[in-house]
Amino acid sequence: MATHPRLAAPALPEPAHRRGPPGRGAWWREPTRPQWLSFLAAWLGWVLDGFDFTIFLLAMRDIAKEFGVTYVATAGSITLTLLVRLAGGLAAGALADRVGRKLPLMISIAWFALCDGAVAFAPSFGWVLVFRTLFGFGMGAEWTAGAALAMESWPVRSRGIASGLLQGSWGVGFILAGVAHAWVVPAFGWRPLFLLAALPALLVIPIRLLVQESAEWRRAARERPRTSLAELAREGVLLRIAWASALLGMSFSVYYGLTGLWPALLQGELGRPPGDVAGLVTLFNVGMMVGAVGCGWLASRAGVVPALAIPLVLLLPALPLHVGLAPGLLWAGALLAGVLGAGTSGVTPMLFTLLFPPHVRARSMGVAYHVGALVAAVTPTLVAALHEDAGVPLSRAIAGVVAAAAALTLAVLFLRPRGALADGGAPLPEGTAR
Repeated sequence: MATHPRLAAPALPEPAHRRGPPGRGAWWREPTRPQWLSFLAAWLGWVLDGFDFTIFLLAMRDIAKEFGVTYVATAGSITLTLLVRLAGGLAAGALADRVGRKLPLMISIAWFALCDGAVAFAPSFGWVLVFRTLFGFGMGAEWTAGAALAMESWPVRSRGIASGLLQGSWGVGFILAGVAHAWVVPAFGWRPLFLLAALPALLVIPIRLLVQESAEWRRAARERPRTSLAELAREGVLLRIAWASALLGMSFSVYYGLTGLWPALLQGELGRPPGDVAGLVTLFNVGMMVGAVGCGWLASRAGVVPALAIPLVLLLPALPLHVGLAPGLLWAGALLAGVLGAGTSGVTPMLFTLLFPPHVRARSMGVAYHVGALVAAVTPTLVAALHEDAGVPLSRAIAGVVAAAAALTLAVLFLRPRGALADGGAPLPEGTAR
């Protein structure tokens, strides 16, 4: 398919490992101070987003007990959060493509922090639902604006590593939430935990003062290319959004399959005490952080297609360890599942940067990422249905669903639209349009 010159993805310089003087130096010395600040703002935003999302999961039982509601009711608020998360991603994407990445990032961080902090003062469970639903809007908005800003601000040759570092920061937020829960709740109860969630709103001040707008967005804004649906459809952008949504839906299903009912498996069929469960969950998230950076690095070297495909293939023989086939090696299963299953998320920001041109990138990212998350949200329910309704042991249900999701991810990956991710998604030489 021919590519309209104004809708083509931005020309990307050839990575340093392919050309240029051999003494160019380490990748972390290449970014300028403004580039580091832009990336750090997005990275911290996602850390704090992960923290604020996870503390509710850890406090659900205490909230249900105080307000006299069922655990199912508190879990239902997660669905509401995910539904509104899509709306936040769409709104932030439209705003980011119109006025730049920086403003929607600041608004989203303040929004999700204050909404989650308001839970600490909720007089009833109904207000908890309201505040957590509103939180989802800011959560979706933060990733969309932050990922676009981080990737566009970073030097091209190491964007894969930056992509992995950005996505891996979710695991940092998860671990911090676990530490905060362990220290705060036993001494002060669950409400002060949500007061901590309001602190990220302060991050808006340094972002406003220190972070610069994306240069790629500024160039696209000056050109002002057409963005009608007919134009985008004719040039293949809508097809790429649909394909990316399907790919993310299957990839997210791998993650939700690995994590959704895994703690229940550890506590139930495998009989692990709470301390062991906490340690294994932490190990999984450490693996996710390592895997995200590793997959991002591989994407920079070989392209996003190998960086997604190779870990998923290697995940399949590791699944029996993750579900306890060899109880003494559960730690290895947790680590490998984090590295190979959750770690592929590190490729996502780079994938979107390569797929979509700057003037519609944030909107495209907002749709594809959050539609994918919604598609995958049924995965834990599917695992539970196989276990409770079909009588499949939980360990086999988890392994079977994850294996199927991994196979479907590979199928979607290799059925990508013509011209998308040429050369496996590796950056092209300068002056070459995709």
